[in-house]
Amino acid sequence: MQYIRCNLCSNDDYTILFEPGVAQISQIVQCNCCNLMYANPRAKDADHVGIETWNPDWVLSNPNRQKLEKESLQVKDYESTKKFLNEYYPQKGKLLEIGSSFGYLLNFFKKDEWHVMGVEPNLGACKYAESNFGIKAIPSILEKAEISDKSVDVVLMMHVIEHLPNPSMTFKEVYRLLKPGGIFVVETPRYDTLVFKLLGKRERSLSCNGHIYFFTSQTLEKMATQTGFTMLKLDYVGRSLTLDRLFYNFGVMSKNKLIKDKLNDFSKKFNLNQVRIYINARDMQRAYLMKPA
Repeated sequence: MQYIRCNLCSNDDYTILFEPGVAQISQIVQCNCCNLMYANPRAKDADHVGIETWNPDWVLSNPNRQKLEKESLQVKDYESTKKFLNEYYPQKGKLLEIGSSFGYLLNFFKKDEWHVMGVEPNLGACKYAESNFGIKAIPSILEKAEISDKSVDVVLMMHVIEHLPNPSMTFKEVYRLLKPGGIFVVETPRYDTLVFKLLGKRERSLSCNGHIYFFTSQTLEKMATQTGFTMLKLDYVGRSLTLDRLFYNFGVMSKNKLIKDKLNDFSKKFNLNQVRIYINARDMQRAYLMKPA
């Protein structure tokens, strides 16, 4: 485990919000200077990368089938983003996704004539994107992908920032590779919400051990402006999911194995994976940032 300073303001004065094992495996604190929430202490960076790395064989496993289904289902949730970018770039351009996973979102933009590429540390996911969609994804983290300066029009980073050991550094790297006037779209859970106030330690995203940063709308905007970006707009967005996924989330939030198992059994019995819904609890934020021209 390692103690770290605040990634936003470098302060080391913080208030403990949740002791280790209460919300997740790590202690969660809040910076007393800028209010950024983060896991501290946390696993060393090398160990954290190990936690976040998938087994390529998992691509063919049953649990992963659920992930593939979830990704393909949620692509439609980015229709508003596609519309915004098409209006901003009517001629289309080069679009990069950081953490491109199996390539569903990139394929969504590829069908609309964007020139797409991904960066994804999992080799199995990269191979899936190439074999199924003809999409090239670099099997690497962004900082080692060797993408040229000012070579990309749009960067997407959806539900990645909360996993990164050094999000400020990643923002700076995105700034470097974007063309002047380029757009950076970043989506992450939001913690200045009624949901978080009501659920506290039981909030689903908070309980994920892979999440090590927790942004409010204010701290996300601070990180953007501090790394040179201009905030164009910030949307509070929802997600599409199946009822079995919703019940799974309820089980996780209960922090009770018996309840979790009962909900899982109920979902299987009634084939709730066939029922799809859209929910917007305003607990996710999608920021549209611009690199000044």
